[in-house]
Amino acid sequence: MFLKYLIKIVFLIPIVSFCQSGTILGIREDNRTLEIRNGDEVLKNEDPLTIFYYTYSFNKTKDTILVYKKNSPINSDDTSYNSYTYIKNSSNKAELIIKNNDNVTKNLNISFTDKLKSININKSSFFLNQSYYSYLKKNLNISELVDLLDDFLQEDIYQLNDLKYIKSNAKYKNKNFKILKAKITTVNMQNESIVKNWNVFYLYNKNNTLTSLKQQTKDETRYTKTLISNIKNTFSYKIYWQVDERFSDDKEITFCVTQNNYSEKGTYLQTGLNKETDYETTAKKSIKLTSPTLKLDENQLAEVYEKLNK
Repeated sequence: MFLKYLIKIVFLIPIVSFCQSGTILGIREDNRTLEIRNGDEVLKNEDPLTIFYYTYSFNKTKDTILVYKKNSPINSDDTSYNSYTYIKNSSNKAELIIKNNDNVTKNLNISFTDKLKSININKSSFFLNQSYYSYLKKNLNISELVDLLDDFLQEDIYQLNDLKYIKSNAKYKNKNFKILKAKITTVNMQNESIVKNWNVFYLYNKNNTLTSLKQQTKDETRYTKTLISNIKNTFSYKIYWQVDERFSDDKEITFCVTQNNYSEKGTYLQTGLNKETDYETTAKKSIKLTSPTLKLDENQLAEVYEKLNK
């Protein structure tokens, strides 16, 4: 069994990455620090603008995705990437293999439970209505998985935040798709011995638009999401995330489900330091190209960066 698993990781991923043609999606993300405060004192802002470039190279079925994430100033000679490979092992079991540029591999085990209409990812479970469950059981790939988990991509148990611009948005586009509830197990980033089990509750309005999400235990709330507006294909939500006892993120996000337009504006709070940072993130510039291979060379990356900076 171990040998079979090792062969799958070592040999399958390179073959998929090098031998298939692909689509390239480039995203420019501008991150602005607006103000930093320590109590009543406004601190000097040394680095007001940071630009991140996300370059996704993926195959037609989106079960293999390479992510080249760089920040300015760009070095196009750096062709390192993280790879994500979705493998369906049977009708009810699959896995996502994540391999970073240091060759460290992480595995997410995925299973389907028809009786409960649940998708289980490691120790967490998402319970869906029949139409969404049937759709995902037939069509699950990396893009659909990211869409399912979009509120929890930053969780250390998943570490999928670099895939945020590749999500399908199917659950926002199709009003018949609903997550009814979820159970999530998290591990404290500062102390791995602290494990918590969370209940996640979802509420929808008469148009079947998600209006409220809460991740909580009996005594603690970790994550909330509240609808501000939904105008055609554009959604705005108020989000609060208590990362741990020392850090929180309070923000408003706006995104379009038919384009790669995304913005957020909020405040990070470092409790122990009494330090607040107001920030703004926007992603409005995107390009799409084709490639004869999934793995990109420095010339292809340079072309992406040049187009994103025009």
